[in-house]
Amino acid sequence: MQKLWFGLFGIIITTGAFAADLCVRNDAMVVALNPDYNGTLQSYNAVGVKMWSVVFPYGTVTGIAADANDCTEPGCVAADQNLNPAYGTGQRCYCKMLRPALSPWIFVGRSFWAECTRNCGYAAADLANFRRWLFSSINTVD
Repeated sequence: MQKLWFGLFGIIITTGAFAADLCVRNDAMVVALNPDYNGTLQSYNAVGVKMWSVVFPYGTVTGIAADANDCTEPGCVAADQNLNPAYGTGQRCYCKMLRPALSPWIFVGRSFWAECTRNCGYAAADLANFRRWLFSSINTVD
């Protein structure tokens, strides 16, 4: 009888381990991006590729910025997903999160010249509505 119990126990344990192996990808990372927490603008670079970085209690979010001429509503996704962050092409500022997850381009507002990168950083750090648009758009990347 004892062998039967050990056999059943062994089957239950190995079945659970096998199921977890099927459901969880190796080296998977889980990050809770909470839009209700403000962050601190760590850095932004307005020359060349326009990078920005914001530190939150749960980690650092980094991204890029680009200027364009489409999209006029805050939070909308840019029609042109291939915006080039190295060149300014308009007065409307778009932000894209690169880490910890990739987002599409999100419209943050009007900008003038190199100010777009700073706008993205400050919006990600200080504006809860913008963070909601940015974080909730992660699953919409093609």
